[in-house]
Amino acid sequence: MTINKHFFLTSLLFLFIFSCVDSPSKAHTAVAEEEIPDCKIMIILGDDRSGSSESIQKLNKEDYESIINVITENGHGYFASTIIGNPAPNSKEIFRVKVSKQKPYKNILTSDNPTLTEQGKQKKANEKVKLKNDKIKKKNASRVNTFLSKTLQQSILGYKPYKGNDITNIDLAFEHINKLLKEPNIDDYDKIMVVLFTDGVNEPKRSGRIENITNQLALTDNAELFLVGWKDTSVFDGMEINEFEGKEGFFSYVEDFECL
Repeated sequence: MTINKHFFLTSLLFLFIFSCVDSPSKAHTAVAEEEIPDCKIMIILGDDRSGSSESIQKLNKEDYESIINVITENGHGYFASTIIGNPAPNSKEIFRVKVSKQKPYKNILTSDNPTLTEQGKQKKANEKVKLKNDKIKKKNASRVNTFLSKTLQQSILGYKPYKGNDITNIDLAFEHINKLLKEPNIDDYDKIMVVLFTDGVNEPKRSGRIENITNQLALTDNAELFLVGWKDTSVFDGMEINEFEGKEGFFSYVEDFECL
């Protein structure tokens, strides 16, 4: 009985010693830290604010936040929005907000069984990265909040047609989007989403007469086109498109989005 008891206690001692030796070697590796999403995304939104697009539910602040979250939750990049309608001259440019990239964690350990000193260095390196990332996330959140509370409210949701002329100039919107798609380093993006919230009815003149769209979207190889509520898609002949009848379908897609 005494021998069995002694053997049991010895076994527990060995288990304790080996667990103490093994666990610290894994405690402070970079791999153990949070995974940093690293997908570079640009989302370009064409938002029809004209009165003629009554068949589509207008986007609100929560909708914009959901779209921007696609970038913040999957990595970094840019969100840009252009008004489809008849914006005032100072509202014709593209409104954009940047989401900066977080720093990756690096494993600086050179051994599978690092010493306590090496583990301490790894822990300190991880803490520095975490501190930098906390600052980046805070700055990103501040930029997004400023965009949602100021730019969005004043220039987009508060849109009023210039001089009361409620027209829909889709050609102008396409012109702005194409300029964005020609910016330097556009090929560096893992994914570009061009999202058009409009019925696609082009009424560019005061007469209200519907006219053909003369501009064409010049999508890059890494860009996808998403149409929400667009009626006649013949203008996109030969292009691969993702169609949604309304807001619900698109935001259901956005909710499950993963950057592969």
